[in-house]
Amino acid sequence: MVEGPVLERETNEAVATLRSMFEHHADKLQIEYDEVAFPEVGRWLVASGLEHVERNPLMASRPKRFKPFAAPGVTVTRLTTKSKTADMEAFQTIRWTNGGDSDGPIASVEQLQEQLESPRSVYLLAWLDGQPAGTGVSHSLKGAAEIVGIVTRADKRRRGVAATVTSELVARHFTSGGDFAFLDAADRGAVKLYEGLGFETFGANVVYRS
Repeated sequence: MVEGPVLERETNEAVATLRSMFEHHADKLQIEYDEVAFPEVGRWLVASGLEHVERNPLMASRPKRFKPFAAPGVTVTRLTTKSKTADMEAFQTIRWTNGGDSDGPIASVEQLQEQLESPRSVYLLAWLDGQPAGTGVSHSLKGAAEIVGIVTRADKRRRGVAATVTSELVARHFTSGGDFAFLDAADRGAVKLYEGLGFETFGANVVYRS
């Protein structure tokens, strides 16, 4: 979280420190932020050697705007550390292959089990036709929840899986006392889906990578 003004010198110093830390762990540095809130930061990051790779609409909802949705035949299960290994494997496979569209590396079940220990996170596995069909995750802090990992299996799309999972995550957050949920939408189709749940665009999530 950034409070107060954002200065070029401080940004450059922070990027240098972060780059050093990530290189030490043989990993790439990635920075995400709301471009509308900090319009000048992008050129500073480019000047420091980072590359702009993505820009997606940032969307948010409040309890009064929220419009719950549940598609016929779609059910959701919250994963816990005691969930079946097969369910956790299905979750990881769907999420990290983008529903079967990519051949990228799949995070391990052991990693998921560690993440499931967080009391501030909710991991949902959606079911359709008796089969794992989609995923969704929320991370909450101080009344706000970020919705991520909304993925539908390729052969189960356009049947309300993503909308149902997102709705369930938001409903759980608001029911527990949260008052703000946000996410970034990958494309116009996703924007339309989230608008149907009561989300409104408030910014643009930009991604810069080393």
